[in-house]
Amino acid sequence: MRTRDEVQAALDGNFKQLMDCLGQLTEEELTDAPSVGNWTVKDVIAHVWSWGDETLQTIKYWQKPRPWQAGVAYDDAWNETQVAARRVLPLINVVDGVTGVHRRLVHQLDLAEDQALAQVGRAPWGEEMTLIDFIYSMAGHYAEHAEGLIEYQGHCLESDCN
Repeated sequence: MRTRDEVQAALDGNFKQLMDCLGQLTEEELTDAPSVGNWTVKDVIAHVWSWGDETLQTIKYWQKPRPWQAGVAYDDAWNETQVAARRVLPLINVVDGVTGVHRRLVHQLDLAEDQALAQVGRAPWGEEMTLIDFIYSMAGHYAEHAEGLIEYQGHCLESDCN
């Protein structure tokens, strides 16, 4: 089992990497040009924020019924719906939202008892895992999207993204 310190280091390190992708880009490059598929950088950050919210809610009910997840397919359509709901927000609100959810996630990790972190539950996508591994999956989510944004950022620095 991963340790609390390993998970916190991964969360913080990968979140920093994700946020560093916003540097050196213009607001237009962040909000107007597709960066990953059809999503802008802002959309990708909104997507990570939506999964952070879902992660926090799931943590609270880790071994309890989660009626809001019943029958939900956590697929591309779900992701698009979540991003579309945040697309109307200004960039600063999206960045503040994902930063806040990250801080709350780290706080939940800090508060959790070791016994609770070892409990096996079901992730929203159906996989059974320990709570600490579920929290760690968010660090992987940060890294996955940072990778795509780093590629986009490099492209923008080499040429014109707009």
